[in-house]
Amino acid sequence: MFASLLQAAVALSCAALALATLSGRPLVTSRIRAQRPLRWVWGVLTTLAAAALFAAIWIPFFTFFAASALIVLMLAALATMLLQGRRSGGVGWLAVLLVCIVAVGALQPLGLKVLALPKADVLPHAPVSAARVVKTYGPGMWFEGIAAAPDGTLYLAQNTGENYATGDKSHVHASVIARAPDGSERVFFTLPQGSTAGVMAIAANGTIYMAGTGANRGLWRIEPNGTGRLFAPLPKGAWPNGVTLGPDGNVYVADAALGTIWRVDPRSGAAAKAYEGDVLRARTYIALPPGANGLHFFGRDLYVTVSDAGTLLKFHPGDDGRLAAPTVAARGVPADDFAIDSHGAVFLTTHIYNQLVRVDADGRRTVIADAAQGVIGATDAVFGTGPDDRDTLYLVTDGGALATGDAAARGTLVALSVGTH
Repeated sequence: MFASLLQAAVALSCAALALATLSGRPLVTSRIRAQRPLRWVWGVLTTLAAAALFAAIWIPFFTFFAASALIVLMLAALATMLLQGRRSGGVGWLAVLLVCIVAVGALQPLGLKVLALPKADVLPHAPVSAARVVKTYGPGMWFEGIAAAPDGTLYLAQNTGENYATGDKSHVHASVIARAPDGSERVFFTLPQGSTAGVMAIAANGTIYMAGTGANRGLWRIEPNGTGRLFAPLPKGAWPNGVTLGPDGNVYVADAALGTIWRVDPRSGAAAKAYEGDVLRARTYIALPPGANGLHFFGRDLYVTVSDAGTLLKFHPGDDGRLAAPTVAARGVPADDFAIDSHGAVFLTTHIYNQLVRVDADGRRTVIADAAQGVIGATDAVFGTGPDDRDTLYLVTDGGALATGDAAARGTLVALSVGTH
């Protein structure tokens, strides 16, 4: 709220200054004594930039660019006044306004973050043999996670009501949907308002462990009967993202903000750091994608995606369960979550990049699906567990909501025939 009020005040102040300058009656005591054509150019540009800054209250993507334009214009005005030897209160007034403009741009750097998105490598395409959109869900419903139970049931973690531009989760309504092999669906678990449903892992006894953010930050435990609770709260500033079950029986959670992989005792909920390091962190301030994101074991090796770095890391646990420094299994793919087949091939969803990338055990990378196959905003993937769909890779998407900012975008469930099992 404060940032929006400051933005509105700055936009109106800049507009008033520009309009007064155009009329020949500047609001500062020292007149910007430029030639009339230059004064008109400055006034018109400042008016347009101020209007853009005001409109950006509702479209935050433009805030950084409008603020940057106003910074350049105000610096030009200040330089002109100082060169003319005008050092009265008008210089101080403009300097204060300039500081406020800088503050507005710093508080809403979304546009800068988009410009600084990691670059995805251009990879060869080899589309899957068959793909279909199984279901398109309601407006504003997007999916963060999918998991498959041994009986073939798919569990989908859905969210509605999040403000993608600001990250406000106070109006989020989230639940876990159970989709039976016959296609029927029911709401299996509902979270409190303001809490998000994230990536899930299913234990052999049917217990679901799910990452959550918003009002309840940590690891949820959902029993086979559909009751659940926040099982392992994580510290302030944590961003629990990927979740997987380890060969040691513990639950592992990727923390996208704190650069940590948490190891959670499935009996007590106690969380300990299995690994912490900068290799798991996103760039400070300018990063839009998260740091550590998805994670899954293949044998005893733990694979982790770091979205902002565009890397797939490989950890090997020691005898004490702690993780040594990782090696890089793949680069150039800013991935979200993923699935691993029985041969060790990794299938990376790339969310806003609208691709599914296969990384073979020998490191070869191939785009096997994109928007043409319905892969628009894919966030997570899992192989089917039923007798008829073990070669089917199921993906959930946000329908392009994050990339476009469309609050009414429709998330989807997509099935791809990859034929690897």
